[in-house]
Amino acid sequence: MHSRDQQITLQPLAPFPARALLARRSGEFYIAQHCRILRSVDEGASWSHVTTMPRRPIRRLAEASRLGSRLLRHEVKALGILSDGSYVAADREGVYHAAAGEPLMRPSRIEGGGRPARPPMTITVGPDDRILWGEYLSKTGHNLAIRLYVSDDHGLSFQLARVFEGGSILHVHNLVYDERLRHYWVLTGDHDHEPGIGRLSADLEHFDWVAKGKQCYRAVEVFDFGDSLIYGTDSEREPNAVVRFDKTSGRVERLHELDGSCIYACQFGGLYVITTTVEVSRVNLSRNASIWVSRDGEHWSQTLTARKDRWHLKLFQFGSFVLPRGASDKEVVLFSGQALEGFDGKAFTARVSGPSQR
Repeated sequence: MHSRDQQITLQPLAPFPARALLARRSGEFYIAQHCRILRSVDEGASWSHVTTMPRRPIRRLAEASRLGSRLLRHEVKALGILSDGSYVAADREGVYHAAAGEPLMRPSRIEGGGRPARPPMTITVGPDDRILWGEYLSKTGHNLAIRLYVSDDHGLSFQLARVFEGGSILHVHNLVYDERLRHYWVLTGDHDHEPGIGRLSADLEHFDWVAKGKQCYRAVEVFDFGDSLIYGTDSEREPNAVVRFDKTSGRVERLHELDGSCIYACQFGGLYVITTTVEVSRVNLSRNASIWVSRDGEHWSQTLTARKDRWHLKLFQFGSFVLPRGASDKEVVLFSGQALEGFDGKAFTARVSGPSQR
């Protein structure tokens, strides 16, 4: 293990009942309590309400029970914030928008594509406040066409931007804007020929695959290292690892082996953080989720582990440390626990101790 990373530790502070949601370069943190979105501007010392997504009566009832909420996946899945302070967010039932200061979000209008759109796993706010997301389907939707949607009116409406033909991908994990190359990386899953990493031009007119059809290309969140992307793989079919992906050739190099799939990653100052998920399979045997940290993207150390709780994996969610999407310029870590003993349903901020970036 690299000497600079061996001594890095996280010191979690008092928990707050919530789910980690978004980190911003300014140091702002966002969390969710069911469908209420809260913000902290003081590194998690205090939280204030900013807006709330609407929900049906059955979901309101589920809020009285943590297990009920887990069963219904009653939580904010994705959040984006625009330059004027307006919000766009998604849960399993829809996509919503609110202007800055609006206490209740409203459903966005989604146009085109025939069948009703399936809400996304992540939301991307690109240059000029352009909002992008791709459909996220369950593992049974392998023959459906998958759509990308775009909004240029702050989330009031979304129009069809691109269609992946039926059977070519299962769903879209994420779209990540590359500031240097000025295009989006499109990350897709899940099996056989479906996982891939492609390039989508900033004007959304041109798309091509850089790599496709292997589990090593199954990424959800990536770190941009100039000529390469570094990410943890998200697979239940092959052993997982932190890998380096060459942006030009698509060549993959395994950097560090992991004992679980990786869904969350976030940069906090000079610290790169990923987490593993308890998704037990013939290759993922561990019942523990972990938080891993690095200062260079190559050498990783494990800082925290927790065991999956006793409730059913699929019915009551995989065990995971949830990291916010986005990135912060401050070296304070935000995370929450899902289906983990001692951490479920709680959000933590954590101070970092150990060697700093050289």
